[in-house]
Amino acid sequence: MLKRGLVAVACLALALPAHAFVISEDPLEESSFVAGGAVRSYNLLLHGGPLSAPFVPRDENPAAVSIVALRPKLELKHPEFAVVIHDELTSSSSTLPASLLGSTLSIGKGAATPTWLPLAWSAVDHSRFQLQNRIDWLYARASFDDMSLTLGRQPITIGRGHIWTPEDLLVPFSPLQLNTEYKPGVDAVRLDLPVTDGATLMLVGALGKREPKSDFEVGKDGSAVLARVEASVAKLRLGALGGYVRGDAVGGIDLFVDLGGGTDLHGSTTVTYVPDTERRRYGRAAFERAVLGSTSQLHEKLLFTAEAYVNGSGAPKPKYYLDEMTSPRFAVGEAYNVGRLYVGVAADWELHPLLHALGSAILNAEDPSAILAPELDFDVAENTLLVAGAFIPVGKGPRYEATAITPESEFGLYPRIYHLDAKIYF
Repeated sequence: MLKRGLVAVACLALALPAHAFVISEDPLEESSFVAGGAVRSYNLLLHGGPLSAPFVPRDENPAAVSIVALRPKLELKHPEFAVVIHDELTSSSSTLPASLLGSTLSIGKGAATPTWLPLAWSAVDHSRFQLQNRIDWLYARASFDDMSLTLGRQPITIGRGHIWTPEDLLVPFSPLQLNTEYKPGVDAVRLDLPVTDGATLMLVGALGKREPKSDFEVGKDGSAVLARVEASVAKLRLGALGGYVRGDAVGGIDLFVDLGGGTDLHGSTTVTYVPDTERRRYGRAAFERAVLGSTSQLHEKLLFTAEAYVNGSGAPKPKYYLDEMTSPRFAVGEAYNVGRLYVGVAADWELHPLLHALGSAILNAEDPSAILAPELDFDVAENTLLVAGAFIPVGKGPRYEATAITPESEFGLYPRIYHLDAKIYF
């Protein structure tokens, strides 16, 4: 299975041109019409952890997963308007049924995005093979002086943080996600406008649904209304956020300070109030999330990030971790970690202009447990990148009692994962 995915990608690498096809372009008018896309292949080998007996047959451990995503795109851009369409056709195959893989693939993979428009469908949906298509971006943007209005399925990123992003509540990336080139789109209306010199206001209204509903019905469980203002003063940028996200009231602040010498200080914090008593976890009517960190260019070829993270929505004890992994917040990607206190580091070291060594480590400081993620990126050609890496959990494994699992640590719940990826852009 892994060989099949890699051979397909290798053939495409030989056949595809290095750049997107520019249908028309006018540099003086800053306008263009471009057709292009990407093909990405993720091939994973999973071993140990929750794939061990008695819950998975011995001959099914290790397991293999192969994911190939074709993403064609059309982008028409002009200073006064833009129209962008990105499609994504994804095939997923596994030696294990999807029901047995469960949450183990929350490493390296993002959660499903709640959306409103019926722009996704499955051509094949078997337990070990799926072929799915989704129009991931479909939006139009109009600009008037310094104001812009964007309507449709669009990527939206909010706040600060590199490993953790507490304010980015609509579609945050997992701290250990493999696919971060394109952020999944949400069905939204977005207005950006200046309010004073050095300050801008962003208003977002997003529609979506988690539970199955009729095509155009809207659900509170997938919708949001947010406002964020950001102001810049010298080397300091401050932001404030407020709104309503999937039934909860949210407020937050963030900062970014350029300390000079290639070093910054960044932070973000949110407070969430949960009006629905049935959705309150551990009796909490409100909880906080906060990240504080710094990114520094330690050397001309070495970039380093360190962050500390408080996850107020996490479980107070390991025995509740599985409940968190099946919670609505985990299902939509609002939370990817189920504990409460973390530290993390990430580094990018340029060994050669074509070869980068990357790595990250995340520590749950209360278990304690950790996960290490070494990686090598090799630019094979101008349009082709090969990636080899691993996710190595460190922590006490769960207790197995009859048909029950009692977690002893967060990262002790995960298998070891080794991955070989290919990314081709055309």
